[in-house]
Amino acid sequence: MPSDGSSREIRNGTLTVRIEAEGGACTLGLAGELDMANAATLEAELDRAAGGGASPITVDMRELEFIDSTGIATLVAAHRRLNERGGERVRLVRSRSNAVRRVMDLTGLDAELPFVSLGDD
Repeated sequence: MPSDGSSREIRNGTLTVRIEAEGGACTLGLAGELDMANAATLEAELDRAAGGGASPITVDMRELEFIDSTGIATLVAAHRRLNERGGERVRLVRSRSNAVRRVMDLTGLDAELPFVSLGDD
């Protein structure tokens, strides 16, 4: 993933992924619904972002309105795969959606995954 301040957007059904690269860091902004129909799109973009080395990757879920078990599994797998050597290479920003927050709370992932605040969430 280039770190030249580039950005692009991918749409797959009900999911939009906005990819922004700046100074070696990459942010994947998710909007809409992350489910079985489009989780592979997020997985591919996480792999592409990770291919650039040890740069941090932020998955910004503030605009995510729905997540199913496949979406959750994708986030957990990325967390395990990319953070397996220690540190927090992948970190997440909480969704503003009560439905997504509730799923994260009920599954215990709100305490398990590395969530960060961007100050306006």
